[in-house]
Amino acid sequence: MQPQRQSHIIKQKTGPDDPELQNYLQEALGQVASEDVIAIADELAERHARLFLNLKVDSPQFISASADIFSAVTHTKANARTITNYFAQGDSAIFEQLLSGDAPVPVRVASFVEKLNALDTRLALELATGLLHNTSPKDNWLWTRWLWDPTVGTGILPLLAGSVHNLVAENLADGYARVGTVTAMSMKFGEGTGLFTPELLDSEKRAPFANSAFLACAYSVYLYGTTSWRLSREFNGLLPTLPNMARRLLGLPKLKVQESPLAKVE
Repeated sequence: MQPQRQSHIIKQKTGPDDPELQNYLQEALGQVASEDVIAIADELAERHARLFLNLKVDSPQFISASADIFSAVTHTKANARTITNYFAQGDSAIFEQLLSGDAPVPVRVASFVEKLNALDTRLALELATGLLHNTSPKDNWLWTRWLWDPTVGTGILPLLAGSVHNLVAENLADGYARVGTVTAMSMKFGEGTGLFTPELLDSEKRAPFANSAFLACAYSVYLYGTTSWRLSREFNGLLPTLPNMARRLLGLPKLKVQESPLAKVE
């Protein structure tokens, strides 16, 4: 990731209906190094192999690794603790129905979320889709609040699509299907950035996580571009680097770095 002047990344007060936003995002993503996307995809693939490959939710493996699994599907420690506490009594049946039920995946996601009515809907969605995507990344996609939060109409997916139109749904099952469609469409935007390199897409291990890594980087770029207008130089200097922000969004541990690229904002 190259140092950058954050105030020049994205103009102030942009939204998904801004006709200039995609040009700004395209320019801003030029600040992202393809090596960062590859590294994040590698880390997601390693985590998949370590925690999610051939995962059996009724096994001692799931119980012993549940804290790490729950941390992997949400972007804050507080949310991971909330999930861990919620399932402290251990109810594997609900996970079995989600991961291997007979109903179509969108229906299983909606059923899972509706059963967890004591959890915030967004957190339940992140848990459900995080488990599905990490266990079978080729077949399932994420639905996180930073991808699309219908409660406030924000996220990177409507920004890349240029509108919320294709994401508006009447129920959770349809919502999950729509998120998948727009997620697939976002790859065309990613291809235009030059970040989807052969080294990324030609790797059997990296390719299933390529778009998730790209979308996390795209949202991080947008987030930094907008917040830099509002935050002081001192506070900006305390924020993570863009690659580490993307890692946080995907539930990955941050890598140690010397300083944030925001520390030298001109």
